[in-house]
Amino acid sequence: MNPAMNSESKQTVLQWIQAFYLQHKQELMSYLVFGLLTTVINVGVFNLLFVLDVKYQLANLAALILAKLFAYFTNKHFVFKTKTRQGYESLREFIRFVFARGFTGLVDYFGLIFLVEVMVLSPVYSKYGLQIVVIVLNYILGKKLVFTSK
Repeated sequence: MNPAMNSESKQTVLQWIQAFYLQHKQELMSYLVFGLLTTVINVGVFNLLFVLDVKYQLANLAALILAKLFAYFTNKHFVFKTKTRQGYESLREFIRFVFARGFTGLVDYFGLIFLVEVMVLSPVYSKYGLQIVVIVLNYILGKKLVFTSK
C-alpha cells in the first residue's frame, strides 16, 4: 500500500472523528457520564451478587436488567433528550430500546459465558472487558435506532 495514501486515510479518519466529536460533544459527554454510571450499576450488582454466592449467570442477568432500566431513563432524558410524551410514540421508543438493549444484553450475557467457559477467563475481568464492547454498541444503536426524535 502506498504510504502517502495510508497517511491521508489516517488523517481523513482523524478529521472525521474530530468533527463528529465537536458536533456531538455535549451528547457524548452526557453519554460517557451516564454510561459510566450504568456500567457501575451493572458491574456493582454483578459483583455484589457474585460475592453473595449467586451463580454468575443469574448475577449477570439481574445486573443487566437493573442497568438497562437505569440506562433507558437517563438516555431518554439526559443524553439524547427525546421529547416523546404521547403514548404510542413513547411505547415505540421503549420497544426499540428493549430490542436494542436486548441485543447488547445477549452480547454481554453469552459473551461472558463464552469467555468464562470456553476461553477459561475470570468472570469478573471478562465482565469488565465486555463492557467496552457493549457501551460502544449501545451508543450507536441508541443514536441511530432508538432515540431518533428530538
